[in-house]
Amino acid sequence: MIGAVAVGMISFYGTNTWNWNTNPATTDFSFEAETGATNETVTLDVDLATGGVNIVFVDNESLLYDIDMEVQNTTLETDGNPTVTFTSNTIRLDYTAAGVNITLGSGVNYTLNVDVTTGGLSVVLGIGAHVGDVSLDTTTGGISLVMTDDAVLLGNATFDLHTTTGGISIIVDYPTGTGGSIECAVGVGSVDITATGWTMVTANHYETSDYDTAAQTLTITAQTTTGGIDAIVT
Repeated sequence: MIGAVAVGMISFYGTNTWNWNTNPATTDFSFEAETGATNETVTLDVDLATGGVNIVFVDNESLLYDIDMEVQNTTLETDGNPTVTFTSNTIRLDYTAAGVNITLGSGVNYTLNVDVTTGGLSVVLGIGAHVGDVSLDTTTGGISLVMTDDAVLLGNATFDLHTTTGGISIIVDYPTGTGGSIECAVGVGSVDITATGWTMVTANHYETSDYDTAAQTLTITAQTTTGGIDAIVT
């Protein structure tokens, strides 16, 4: 299953998507903005037809976003240069085909809404991450989500991961005092959930004992039509 995720991540640009090696057939673009006076929750809204998206956080209060993109020159000829906008507290990237690395800062709260038709998604929520709801969707490709207990959750958050054909990998370390629920569903494939100390509701659904009473909760749902789901929650 992990192999299925990895294939999804590199299917469009190969290893160059993540290593940014020099490629004369591609052009690199960079977009960056500071938080400025922004003090409300910011939504990252990404819609990509083909490619890979990698999202990480850094402990930098002044950074709103730093987005690097690698685009095939043939794509530029037909679709023009990519653009990134920030209006109404929404960072918006809508493009046809690219390899995208996104770095977000620690100065504002974020929700994530990422949709890739063909390609992989990788999200790491660690030091510097202040996040609420997360929605990751791909039609053909893999999804990888990692969260450490350094991340700060906003309210009762929901992480919703969906792929039609591909694998999903989840590793989440819940912050202390946060009630948890994880429920996975597959059409063709297998589910492997490691949730030590949690209560099994069904074979593919686990909850912490305080899920119904905790002041804050994180609910994770993951679904793939064809593929496997591997989840570790603590």
